[in-house]
Amino acid sequence: MASGDAVQQIKERLSIVDVISPYVELHAAGKNLKGKSPFTNEKTPSFYVSPDRGMYYCFSSSQGGDMFTFIEKMEGVDFKGALTILAEKANVQLVPEDPQKRTQRDTQYAVLEAATVFAEEQLQEHSEARAYITDRGVEEKTIRSWRIGYVPGPPKHGWRHMREHLLGKGFGDAELMKAGLTKAPGEGKAPYDVFRDRIMFPIRDTSGRVVAFSGRILTKDSEAPKYVNSPETELFNKSEILFGYDKAKEGIRKFDFSLIVEGQFDVVLAHQAGYTNTVAVSGTALTPHHVSLLQRLSNRVVLALDADRAGIAAVKRAADIMLARGMDLKVAELPDGKDPADLIKEGKDEFKKVIGKATHVIEFLLHLLLKAESDDRKRKLRLFDEVLPYIVKLESHVDQDHFMGVVAKALSVPKDAVARDVERLREKVSKTMEQRDVSTPIVSEPEASAVDTVKHSRRQAVLATLLVFTDLLSDREVKVIETQIKQITGSSIENLREEVPAEVMSQLIFTLENDLSSYRPKQIHEEVCDRLNELRQIVLRTSLRHSKETLEVAERAGDNAQVEELMREVSKYQQELGEPPLSADIFV
Repeated sequence: MASGDAVQQIKERLSIVDVISPYVELHAAGKNLKGKSPFTNEKTPSFYVSPDRGMYYCFSSSQGGDMFTFIEKMEGVDFKGALTILAEKANVQLVPEDPQKRTQRDTQYAVLEAATVFAEEQLQEHSEARAYITDRGVEEKTIRSWRIGYVPGPPKHGWRHMREHLLGKGFGDAELMKAGLTKAPGEGKAPYDVFRDRIMFPIRDTSGRVVAFSGRILTKDSEAPKYVNSPETELFNKSEILFGYDKAKEGIRKFDFSLIVEGQFDVVLAHQAGYTNTVAVSGTALTPHHVSLLQRLSNRVVLALDADRAGIAAVKRAADIMLARGMDLKVAELPDGKDPADLIKEGKDEFKKVIGKATHVIEFLLHLLLKAESDDRKRKLRLFDEVLPYIVKLESHVDQDHFMGVVAKALSVPKDAVARDVERLREKVSKTMEQRDVSTPIVSEPEASAVDTVKHSRRQAVLATLLVFTDLLSDREVKVIETQIKQITGSSIENLREEVPAEVMSQLIFTLENDLSSYRPKQIHEEVCDRLNELRQIVLRTSLRHSKETLEVAERAGDNAQVEELMREVSKYQQELGEPPLSADIFV
């Protein structure tokens, strides 16, 4: 079944109340339902659900949408993930797939579950492994909750202990290898275990199903790697999965920030200490997909990584991705030689202090530079490459100005000197963006692109308001609105619906229904005309500006024929802007 058909079928079988009720306690509020926001810690309910329209809106966090948007935000998945979750709930079959492929994937889940159970059982039988975990400060209930286990290895148990157990459960060697649990040594020898003499941390997907493992070596004098992660499989893509994310989703929403640490013990102990918003990457650098998972739940992130070379590189990698997305990124500086697990074992208060002192990533990088370089001139030269690029990435000009001031004060240089260097970097970024989007018209004034963005947002709001009105008025009145919109924009009302984000629509639905409940028909007609006139002004002014910009280009190029045509266009738009506005008489 095509995804569009599946979406429609899901909406026919499930109401938005069915989807939201397990997460939010809803109470009647007129023809809508109301409850406390699942996204914030509000005391006064401001989360509204419209059963008739199949939409919700949260006034405390300014976000809304339909059942798919809700599941995306609550479960931290993308649309495809939300579609899968809701299809299962509605008993709707998605695009048919090869039954053999589904069977193979289901078998992998079964193999990994059996391996998890085996490791849990082995942990109970091996006191030295259990003692190691508890000595790290992990409590019994935490061990059970995270399903931490142990797989024995040589010399006592050889290289194939888990393999032999799973073969005895009816799985085959090919299935174990596809699940990433064994390797083939070649030369006709039997496959051997990937994990031997290792503490086992199951890695789960967003739904909580085991898809891989991270194994920490137990024997202290071993020359083997400290950590071994499962290889990538059909179920496990390390660039898409964060360790602990399935358990951290609720905590990230509750605390309104994600805490990223380095190791599995760090994650487990942080959760045990109450930081249930903690995750770690699994055997790879932080990726844009990881960041997308976190940003769906909160725009704020704190990094608590080792202050070694790898840790600093990870901080810069995170800054590259997150600052460009408008996220608030801070760094908690750990004491030398200690990781979060060590601090938590010393006492929750120590870790709390470190997290509480987290500083913005730009201040952190500036502090690193000041510590690493004592020569004043070299500091200023290194600043251009090591700190200023991250100021350029900031979305907010206010933030940029603030951190230019911070840098200027720290290095005892004039702020305008810092600003000039930032502008040089910004010009490089602008040139790159221009090359990427060749369709962008030449703009004569620096402010024009920002103005265009504001107008585009206002256009969306006006369109959304008109679309909401079409749901409140009679068919005859709607026909009048549709005709006017077609004349103004040249597009049908259905095509324009695609311009309006679900969040904008859902907010306006609840706001307008309340505001217009006491309006007389004539007042509603006047409101509609006001919005139509505003839309007309936006469309005409945007067209006029683009024509003027193109005219300037044509004049510089000496294209007289195009100049004449564009001058007629400019005159036409100016004349239309001076025409009388629409009145409520259009509904008569």
